[in-house]
Amino acid sequence: MYIGEILKTLDRVSTGVPGLDELIGGGLIPGRVYLISGPPGSGKTTIGVQFLVAGARNNEKGLYISLVDDPKVIIQDMMKYDLNILPYAKSGKIVFYDIGYHLLRIEQKLTWRELFVKIKDVVSAERPKRVVIDSFTSIEQLVADPENKRREIGNFIRSLEELDVTTLVISEMLSSDNYTDEYYLASGVIVLHHFMRNYTMIRALQILKMRGTPHDSNIKRVRFSKEGIRVYNEAPF
Repeated sequence: MYIGEILKTLDRVSTGVPGLDELIGGGLIPGRVYLISGPPGSGKTTIGVQFLVAGARNNEKGLYISLVDDPKVIIQDMMKYDLNILPYAKSGKIVFYDIGYHLLRIEQKLTWRELFVKIKDVVSAERPKRVVIDSFTSIEQLVADPENKRREIGNFIRSLEELDVTTLVISEMLSSDNYTDEYYLASGVIVLHHFMRNYTMIRALQILKMRGTPHDSNIKRVRFSKEGIRVYNEAPF
């Protein structure tokens, strides 16, 4: 068992983001949970969809679990890129699951454990190889026991690893010096930034943490293209 886990670190799962895999030893370690964080409009959802599309192209089923937004809106927004997202969704290679629809309509708040059981049940039923969960931050006010978040996230991450899925969890960046529990518990943290410089929007990416693989932690330039986000191995300024 342990030998198998060690050998996994030799494999890599492509992020689907040009330029990013090269900064993290060739890609993500399979079967682990990673955090994508950043301010609104920085490209978090785009990276999540690119990750699932990369899997679909490799005949790996993907699952996008939305905790707040309507998946139809996400698909419509992603159609601006040349990612072929609609055919993948129609064929079932990428499944969009709307947990948020139910969360916003129930009268009684769920505990963190109850929420994570619902998510795990969806993952177990769909049996994907890649999962995107969007987003923990959006439901902070919808749970009955916010004080139990760290413990339950830890248990949830272990359960996902046991299902052998590679997962991206999307989280809003509340402030640059206030890290939420998922920052500490995830195997890796990729942070997106945007800055105003001379009246121009500058976009950037930083690999804050990446367990099990050497990585470049310097801030890198990011640009949006027809294929989605692209990372350049150069400083943004």
